[in-house]
This record gives sequence, structure tokens and C-alpha cells, in this order.
Amino acid sequence: MQTIEEMHAHYMAVRARLNGGKPKMVVVHPAEPEPLPGPYPDPLIVEEPEAQVILKTPAQIVLSEVAEKHNMTVREMKGKSRKLRFINARQEASFRLNFELKYSLPQIGRLLWRDHTTILHSIRCYNKNLAKETEPSGEASCVWNG
Repeated sequence: MQTIEEMHAHYMAVRARLNGGKPKMVVVHPAEPEPLPGPYPDPLIVEEPEAQVILKTPAQIVLSEVAEKHNMTVREMKGKSRKLRFINARQEASFRLNFELKYSLPQIGRLLWRDHTTILHSIRCYNKNLAKETEPSGEASCVWNG
């Protein structure tokens, strides 16, 4: 049987062998973030009258244009409401983000706080409304008949 001193000496030897002795202070500098993959257009710089500069991505520009067209805020458009005016705005935004900016369905879903399958349905409904050559603000032509 080993004594406490022998066990402590053995522990210290194992620790020295595994850790290389006493722990050393290491300074780690944060790495620069990697650039996002893919060619993205430069953000548009919008100058406000108070000399405040606001940077908007192309997706934010599309969302704000659609929201303005439908007389609502972007936050209202992204909200949980299932009223027709909000649905139509989200459908148009989904369509424009997909076809103008080539965003994927999951990317659009993250922007609009929706699932990618909901975005797919929105784009199909908007295409159906475009094929009928009607403005999708009058009636819901894509209603689930479950």
C-alpha cells in the first residue's frame, strides 16, 4: 500500500508529464471573423437630413420598399398577424427576395421570421397571383381548403 506522500508524488509526476509542469498564462488574441461566402452587393448608404448615415443591406431595402408600398412597418410585416394585408406584403417580399436577390428559402425565412416551407408557399401563391395578372391585395387566391 502506498503512503499519502508517495501518492502525492505520483500525482505530481503524472500532472507534470501530462501538462508539462505548472500551467502557463497564454494570451489569445481574437481572430478576425471570416467573410461570408458568396458575392454580396455593397450596402446602400442612405443619408438622412440630420447627417446620420444608415447602412442598409439589399434585403433590408427590399423589405422596407414592400412595407412602404403596403402602408406598414417592416416589423408589422414580419409579425404574427394572418390578416390578408400582412400576408400579401410577406408574399411580395418573399418573391422579391427570392427572384431579385436570389436568396434561398431558409435565408428568406430567417429574415421574415417564418419557416422555409411557408416561404415556398408564399412564393407559389404570389406567382399564381401574377399569372392571373391581378394585384394580390384584393382576395386570397391561395387559401388552404383543408
